[in-house]
Amino acid sequence: MISRRNVLGVLIASGCLGWRMGARAAGYPDAPVRLVLPYTAGSDDVQARLVARTLGHYLGQPIVVEAHAGAGGNIAAHYTAHASADGYTMLFAINSLLEVNPLMYRDPGFDPLADFTQVAPLAEHQFMLVVNPRVPANSVRELIDYAKKNPGKLTNATAGAGSALYLAGMLFMTKAGIGMVNVPYKGGADDTLAVLAGDVDMEFGGIPNVAPYVKDGRLRALAVSGTQRSPLYPDLPTVAQAGVPGFDFTAWSSLAVPAATPAPVVQVLRTAVAKTMADPDLRRDLDKLGFVPLAGSGDELRRRIETESAQWRQVFEHAGIKPS
Repeated sequence: MISRRNVLGVLIASGCLGWRMGARAAGYPDAPVRLVLPYTAGSDDVQARLVARTLGHYLGQPIVVEAHAGAGGNIAAHYTAHASADGYTMLFAINSLLEVNPLMYRDPGFDPLADFTQVAPLAEHQFMLVVNPRVPANSVRELIDYAKKNPGKLTNATAGAGSALYLAGMLFMTKAGIGMVNVPYKGGADDTLAVLAGDVDMEFGGIPNVAPYVKDGRLRALAVSGTQRSPLYPDLPTVAQAGVPGFDFTAWSSLAVPAATPAPVVQVLRTAVAKTMADPDLRRDLDKLGFVPLAGSGDELRRRIETESAQWRQVFEHAGIKPS
């Protein structure tokens, strides 16, 4: 039987805990904050470190960037989801991690909607469809014709299953009605180097990664992957404009915290992120890399995750891909 004294003790303890959490939130942040990265190299890593530097300025505390790479980002997501929900551990989340990993892994170790509170979107960027110059295609339409006339011959470099490069290729195959052989690499620059060497025919490369090789003629650019032309390459059409209606692929990032993080802490972060993404110096740095700062609420971001997850589920079902 539960006594009145026991009940009173529980209420007092709960009240003290709530008071301590409230006091902690009121002074937040009063110590360095960790930003957990799912990957160790590439344009997203560069973006995360630029954002962390500016966000730390507006929070008044340094942001310590920690890479917890592995399992397609699942390790970082699991680590953050199970961290203390006090605002001192944040996840630099990528859309492929939140939307695709739950479709590819039977047990990714986290639930993108239940385990996280989305603080705010950060930035998005598109990719450039490039081919080795020996590929007999000077346009997206010619590339599609080549693939259809040579079934199973066209090869596409990716950074592994579930990576942005992989997803862009899968969407391209689905929308264009062609087949390609995906060739996985570890990421970083390995995939681009493979296309440069002629070991692989094409890739959807990060614009900062492939731009120097397009400039010197070692790669041929055919299109960009988003719905609008890149300000960096205004003469280059989008994939949709070049002959694949409905094609749209961008990678976006967000800041997420464990689901139970107190609302006042989340609000402090949202205010700081808004200032960060409006910072002119950061925007200039991101623009040089082809990143476009985003605005929006956590609820809007949650709905985007739900909508885009449904799209990828259809793509995977069409390709016969099942979770492993």
